[in-house]
Amino acid sequence: MRSPIHRRTTRRTAIAGLSAGLLVATLPALNAVAADPAPTPPNGGTWTAKPLTVASTVNGAKSPSGQLAKSDPALVNSTSAKQVRVVVKLDYDSLAAYRGGLKGLPGTSPQVTGKRLDPKSANATKYLKHVTAMEDKFLAALRDKVPSATAGQKLRTVYGGVALSVQANKARDLLKLPGVAAVQQDNPQQLLTDSSGAFIGAPTIYNQLGGSANSGKGVIVGVLDTGAWAEHPSFADPGGLPAPPPTADGTPRECDFGDNPLTPANDPFNCQNKLIGGRAFLDTYNAVIGGEVYPDSARDSNGHGTHTASTSAGGAVAHANPLGIDRGAILGIAPAAAVSVYKVCGAQGCFPSDSVAAVARAILDGVRVINFSISGGSDPYSDPVELAFLDAYAAGVFVSASAGNSGPGANTTDHRGPWVTTVAASTQSRTFRSTVSLSGDGATATVSGASITTGLGTPAPVVLASAPPYNDALCTTPAPPGIFTGKIVACERGPGRVLKGFNVKQGGAVGMLLYNSVPFDVFTDNHWLPTVALEKPDADTLLAFLAAHPASTTASFTQGTKTTWQGDVMTYFSSRGPGGDFLKPDVTAPGLHIMAGATPTPESPAEGPPGNLYQVIAGTSMSSPHVAGSAALVLALHPSWTPGQVKSALETTGKTTVKKPDRVTQADPFDYGGGRIDLTKAGDPGLTLDETAANYAASAADPLSRIDLNLPSVNAPTMPGLITATRTVKNVTNQTLSFTTGGTTVNGANITVLPGAFSVKPGQTQKLTIAITAPDLPDGQYFGQVNLKQVGGGSRALHLPVAFFRQEGIVPVDQTCTPSTIARNTGQSICTVKVQNNSLQTTDVTAVSTLSSQLRLNSVTGATQVSNQVATKTATLAGRQPDKPVIAPGDTPAGYIPLDAFGVAPTPIGDEQALNFNVPSFQYAGQTYNRIGVTSDGYSVVGGTSSNDDIQFIPQNLPDPARPNNVLASFWTDLDGTGAPGIFATTLTDGVSTWIVIEWRVNLFGTTSTKVFQQWIGVNGTEDITYAYDPGNLPGDPGPAYGLTVGAENFEGSAGSQIAGPPTQDYRITSTPGAPGGSMTYSMNIRGVQLGTGTVTTEVSTPLVKGITIEVDKIIVN
Repeated sequence: MRSPIHRRTTRRTAIAGLSAGLLVATLPALNAVAADPAPTPPNGGTWTAKPLTVASTVNGAKSPSGQLAKSDPALVNSTSAKQVRVVVKLDYDSLAAYRGGLKGLPGTSPQVTGKRLDPKSANATKYLKHVTAMEDKFLAALRDKVPSATAGQKLRTVYGGVALSVQANKARDLLKLPGVAAVQQDNPQQLLTDSSGAFIGAPTIYNQLGGSANSGKGVIVGVLDTGAWAEHPSFADPGGLPAPPPTADGTPRECDFGDNPLTPANDPFNCQNKLIGGRAFLDTYNAVIGGEVYPDSARDSNGHGTHTASTSAGGAVAHANPLGIDRGAILGIAPAAAVSVYKVCGAQGCFPSDSVAAVARAILDGVRVINFSISGGSDPYSDPVELAFLDAYAAGVFVSASAGNSGPGANTTDHRGPWVTTVAASTQSRTFRSTVSLSGDGATATVSGASITTGLGTPAPVVLASAPPYNDALCTTPAPPGIFTGKIVACERGPGRVLKGFNVKQGGAVGMLLYNSVPFDVFTDNHWLPTVALEKPDADTLLAFLAAHPASTTASFTQGTKTTWQGDVMTYFSSRGPGGDFLKPDVTAPGLHIMAGATPTPESPAEGPPGNLYQVIAGTSMSSPHVAGSAALVLALHPSWTPGQVKSALETTGKTTVKKPDRVTQADPFDYGGGRIDLTKAGDPGLTLDETAANYAASAADPLSRIDLNLPSVNAPTMPGLITATRTVKNVTNQTLSFTTGGTTVNGANITVLPGAFSVKPGQTQKLTIAITAPDLPDGQYFGQVNLKQVGGGSRALHLPVAFFRQEGIVPVDQTCTPSTIARNTGQSICTVKVQNNSLQTTDVTAVSTLSSQLRLNSVTGATQVSNQVATKTATLAGRQPDKPVIAPGDTPAGYIPLDAFGVAPTPIGDEQALNFNVPSFQYAGQTYNRIGVTSDGYSVVGGTSSNDDIQFIPQNLPDPARPNNVLASFWTDLDGTGAPGIFATTLTDGVSTWIVIEWRVNLFGTTSTKVFQQWIGVNGTEDITYAYDPGNLPGDPGPAYGLTVGAENFEGSAGSQIAGPPTQDYRITSTPGAPGGSMTYSMNIRGVQLGTGTVTTEVSTPLVKGITIEVDKIIVN
């Protein structure tokens, strides 16, 4: 049982729809007042009651992770009867995230214990009993209330919840069940799919770790993907690798790759010290989709997982031969790291519930680095996998995730949680090229493109796929046999590149030219026939030649050969920022033409011809494992570092001389974050930044302060002219380090860092204040970076990428100077300054206007003239006010009348729960409503509870802009309907007028003391709201341990009032008309004293806007 004193101070809620009347039930009136005979209305008529039915139920969340999780609106509002997969977030913190707070249950998170997660510890065992009790209670209620639902995996180690199958239109009903904090979709997410190690500087760390054969030893890389081809040479045990440690829960490591289908013997793979484990997590996938080639093992039938695993941590292979062509040696980024495979994806995608289960197992298996080359995370608080990654971060696990392949448009990045390292894709300097020789009617032309296939030495006719009789420019359908016999087919690039070649080969084609119709990347896939991919302008040359010689064009082309091209160019496909309040992506890494492993038994023609162990493919799926492998190397160098420190080392040392896809324009942080990872520097940054999982979770409710999270980047979505951010760096070396600080950005802006120089001892920290100023920049997006340069015996140079959007906040300033040109000494300009509070809160505002040397003040009206060049004004500006509800003693329509006197039955309500009722239209604070949410804590929310912030057991002082808002608080304190009658709800009419009447009969939490009170809400076209109390049974004062609020506020929490102390009589709520926010205005009479262009700069500060709002006007002095 929770103690009122020790209960958590914040809650979040989740909403669920409910068919009318489903929760209306009759209960004995426990501890209730006796029902008198139905009294007579004051007008002498007869009361008529019509009980209200519940429209939906809202459950409150008690745990921090329950408060953080958000339900998916599309899911809980669905009307479809289709069976869907969901993940239910239960109201407990996972084992990896639980920091304590429940009586008798110490924290289990490594961030509290300072040790590796141990699910067998005494504290974990006790806590898991608590978790099991919550699960059992939920599952029992599930069987009773939603019998059509089928429970799946229990997700205890991370996330904290249960996977289910349920009818979509029943998903909202799950939110009425005990312990449910949120319901989230479990829809399948998509896969995002040699020399690159040297390109990113890995040999530098190899040298520090004793060579590549030793690099990554002791670090386990967990790959959540399509599985792996276990017998692949990249996963061979070279000898000399350490044996994997015991799992945290003491269970044997699972090694299930099934039997090798390419051999006649029954010879399942035996894990060793390189590939240490493999397990399928496909419970949801197999139940919903099925048809996976290897449904019960971690064997890969797609190739994506083998590629990402061998990229991140594959061992050395002397001869990689995609399509049978020896392309030389390849090496994973962390070749001595152990690989643990978690198969979470089938051919049609990857379900979050499967991925969450795999994350939990990975933590218990001792994984330090997770690679997740899968989509998702665009809203980190409603994505189960992203929330699981937050728990993994708390457990000390670094997560590298793909930014996505939806570029180059802005705001397309996936994985926006700041606890994940999100990876963009750029080029390396190695590629494979083929030369195409065209001829026709005596004319010739040459184009070049990307290819990993064999060539065509004998010229063959070239035909356009768009031409009759095929008429399919994109080659999306199998060609009829014989239609392309002996010909090269020119297909337009689009989805399914490999399948295009398969399709035209069905018609007899001997080759394919895959051309880009728009500027885009070119790809080196394992094609079914010799193929060259042509980018613009080569594609334009091809099409023009075919247009000029439609009947006679022939072509031959060379085998794709290894060559160099421009590295560090952003790919077109790589998804871009911004990513909400955080700078995303975090880094970029090679993601084009990456040679690594493949499966020899592909599941469909789309993966290319069978029998290949290697492929050269592209995507942010390929760049993410570069970062995962790099993280493994850094952790091998620094085993005690946290995931945040690893991210810091990679991001602050990234190479920023990266170009946009045109190969000329400098890229920006929304392309590459901190830059392309550079392992020549990342292993020894000298300074690191770090942040806790708890602070990440807390930032969800504090948007203004997110800029101060200790991230290795700075993002200001609203930069009003001047803004500051703080960062703390830690010296991770064994010697004192000295650095100078500074910043670079666009003309018209400045980035200043204080202190300008510092020295920090080993293991100590230094706080930095970063100030971004842009007083005269037009509104828009800008970038820069913070620079930390070592001095006095070292050459380290670190940087933090900076992004800011210049725009004024919710308290803008408007300044106009007329005329803008004046004569020296004799001319005058009047500058008027107006500051307007558009917020819902009263705020203090200070404005300071400063004139440049060309200008002087003649006089100031409405402000204080400090000098002949400075004027200032300070004011307290009222917030924008809609109608203001005011509570005062007043008569109710009939005083307190027990509603069971009219035969109204109570609706049960639990602890931290709300019931939504659809009601006749009524007026409140100048607006009309037809819905009301009644909470167990003694207040109602006009308009209904609609999100997971509307149930709070700690009463607010009204008004309060924090949710809940639009509150009618008859007796707001920590109340609990469990074991009490609950809520009576009805309409009452006396034959003339009608009221909605809500009656609470609930207990003070932790007691059997029943509190009884009512709200009367008139539905007669005017505002008529009163609170009624039984004069012989007043609810009294619950005491300071509970707190109490009796009052009301408007829908924005910007106006309202409350009484002092407990209720002693009945009260009436009366709303007064609102008004726009306050403003302050002053004017300055200005003369010119020097020829030239002068400036009038006004700076405004207010607590409601992070930073200083700056407005600059220019006056020309002739």
